[in-house]
Amino acid sequence: GWGTVVEVNSHGFRGPEVAREAAGRTRLVALGDSVTFGNDLDYAETWPAVLELELRALDPAVDVLDLGLGGYDTLQEVATLEALGLAFAPERVIVGFCANDVGIVSMSMETCFVESDRANPLYLSRIAQWLHVWTTEKAQKRALFERNLEQAYARVYADEIEPLDAALAPLVAALRGAVELQPPAEQDLATRRIPPRWYASERRLGRLQHAFARLAELAREHDFEVTLLLIPYLEDDPLIEQGFEIVRALAESRGFAVVDPRAAFRSEGLADLRLRAEDPVHPNARGHAALARSLAAHLRTGQTD
Repeated sequence: GWGTVVEVNSHGFRGPEVAREAAGRTRLVALGDSVTFGNDLDYAETWPAVLELELRALDPAVDVLDLGLGGYDTLQEVATLEALGLAFAPERVIVGFCANDVGIVSMSMETCFVESDRANPLYLSRIAQWLHVWTTEKAQKRALFERNLEQAYARVYADEIEPLDAALAPLVAALRGAVELQPPAEQDLATRRIPPRWYASERRLGRLQHAFARLAELAREHDFEVTLLLIPYLEDDPLIEQGFEIVRALAESRGFAVVDPRAAFRSEGLADLRLRAEDPVHPNARGHAALARSLAAHLRTGQTD
């Protein structure tokens, strides 16, 4: 579940009701995954909501629309912008980039139980219920691991993978040399750790490049600016940091502004900004507030770090 009360508006995204017409108002669209959506947080605690509050202190006619969706990667987020966000005529699109966005992290949509199970006397037993849930979730995690294997990723997304820009080759080669010395990391997903080797994959980066290219094309066609928000990984991992530098270079090469609050997060203590002690991906309310402050400073002054 979402770990909180979730209310969506008539347009289908989280947050208060807004009119589609933007006459006299400044619209910003926030794209992202479960971090941007705000799993386990009240809506008012999410970075899009806090950013809106910060910006409205100077201009009450600003709306920040939260189009975040759990489990989505960057290309899916761009598709959401096309399907829903462009209708609001945004002046700026902010992409909340999370460390897991170059992987597949969406679990199966299949549920552990179906309606017909109500008639099955076996499921009157709590032990049977627990065993069924345990085996189903184990199978789903195994499927997630298998979908993240490089060969599977390349096969499924073949039509969405571009040849990686030559300018990125030195950064990717340096990271690949480092991760090849590390043990295989497919099981890291079970503990919510992100495998740094994902960022040494030209296939994964090539798909991210494809997403950025489409976003840049939309920005030109619809006259909006793009800001990439690097959502810090809440664990001290130099290899993930190298991966973020690749993402930053790729975003800047497409003309996007990049807001990088990693230094601010480190100064507050990475572990102290975790939503859960065992989860290095999702920031808590303090972390969301720090993201919003960094974005607000960027939008007011052009500051990026």
